[in-house]
Amino acid sequence: MLEHVLNGLYYGSILFMIASGMTIIFGVLGILNLAHGELYALGAFCAFSIVGFVAGQVAAPTGPATTIVFGLVVLAGSLAAAAVLLPVGGALEAAFIRPIYDRDEVYQLLLTYGLLLVLTDVMKFVWGPSPVDVGVFSAINEIPTTELVGFSYPSYNVLVILIGVAVFAWLAWFFDRTKTGRIVRATAINREMSTAIGVSTDRMFTLVFAIGAFFAGFGGAMVSIGPSSASLGMGLSWLVLSFVVIVIGGLGSLKGAFVGALLVGVSSRVVTPYYPQLELAVPFLLMVLVLLVRPEGLYGTWGEIQ
Repeated sequence: MLEHVLNGLYYGSILFMIASGMTIIFGVLGILNLAHGELYALGAFCAFSIVGFVAGQVAAPTGPATTIVFGLVVLAGSLAAAAVLLPVGGALEAAFIRPIYDRDEVYQLLLTYGLLLVLTDVMKFVWGPSPVDVGVFSAINEIPTTELVGFSYPSYNVLVILIGVAVFAWLAWFFDRTKTGRIVRATAINREMSTAIGVSTDRMFTLVFAIGAFFAGFGGAMVSIGPSSASLGMGLSWLVLSFVVIVIGGLGSLKGAFVGALLVGVSSRVVTPYYPQLELAVPFLLMVLVLLVRPEGLYGTWGEIQ
């Protein structure tokens, strides 16, 4: 049972990295971005190229110290791969999303679905149709973690859980403690007043979309350096689960996205070994139960990033 719970925390941490970006974008811009899953997949493919390159520049780990150094290099490469999504996200927002803010939601859904198809073809053109594997998973698992307390569990999973908590802590600090984060929250609450006091909403919206794309790409990079391969279409299932998470947690709530992702991850990984036929149904059953009790979600704020 402990292993199942840890697997759920790992799964939920990956899901939170992806859903946090969608939460930020929807909470501020009011855009349901159907291309978010492909931004996640693009991060995975970028990790294949960048992490594969930087890992090849260092010697193979031979002991605990060199293994930790290797792990830090891989993490730095993953951040670099996610950073590629910053200009990509900013360019997509400025060129395609910005002109349709005042349009009906149908236009937004159609446009982001079109971007989904375009990004899929771009990845197919650059990396080919076959899955690609970074090949650093076994080396990362050599980093001593749970072995220090007498429990055998993949070190990669432990690192992802810790990184997921760090991402949530950073986002909470950014939106609560920094001037830019407070301006973003103010823009989400009242765009007209923010414009009246001199805030450039265009810049804020571009920044928000770029940050959301970054975290989607970072989630993809973390999956890519693990046992999974980067492949075309890998973002679809994560996109659907991200919608489930933000509905459970509450639209626009980072705390809700974090709690919702962990609830989905733990519940699905605890139930599935005993009732495998419920693997796909568990997240949606959880969503229905939450909506029956709290229609606005666990921490719903209706238009404010919290």
